Amino acid sequence: MGGLGSGIYARIRAGKRIVESTLSLNILWLKRKGLLIPGLNITLSWSRGDIIITNIETTVYENYLLLIYTFKKTKDVKQKIYFDWTPCYYGSERVWFRCPFCDRRCAIIYFHEKYFACRICCNLTYKTSNETYSDRKASKSDKLRKRIGAKPGVLNFLPLLKPKGMHLETWARIRKEIQALRIMVFMDMNRKLDTLHGKLHKNKKSFL
Repeated sequence: MGGLGSGIYARIRAGKRIVESTLSLNILWLKRKGLLIPGLNITLSWSRGDIIITNIETTVYENYLLLIYTFKKTKDVKQKIYFDWTPCYYGSERVWFRCPFCDRRCAIIYFHEKYFACRICCNLTYKTSNETYSDRKASKSDKLRKRIGAKPGVLNFLPLLKPKGMHLETWARIRKEIQALRIMVFMDMNRKLDTLHGKLHKNKKSFL
């Protein structure tokens, strides 16, 4: 098991890193798992497939988490991550992390350089921010295709039978949305081809 910064999470792409490839900790997940009990000592693990990337020893206090981990060759790096609660409707409460650097509320903190912080302080962006219009529509289509057991890709056919346990109305709605997204992708592709053809035609005239 490597320390933080020794594996895939230390790799930085050209430009901004994306949140999807960054080590993260979600406080809502901790709450759902019942892990925000003061006095609790837990080991949080991150893995890639069957390989454990890193472990972090965590102690839960009344209003913060104490993280202890290894960063590269520095052992027992300690960081306090404070959290608080905000009231919701019907008397419930929502828990938030407080970013250790800017103090803003956030549900997820990310590992950057040596410490955890919010997305803004880590200068991270979302994968979808780097996608084109067609990419976003195709990605949405693939997610819907997965729900009905269809192969990803706008050119692939949709299955004729609905998945077991899915309501007919839901299945029909998803198919209709997939077909609409397919049309949007094709229209955008045609628009780009027309633009490219126009530029080539213009360049050809200039050359003549």
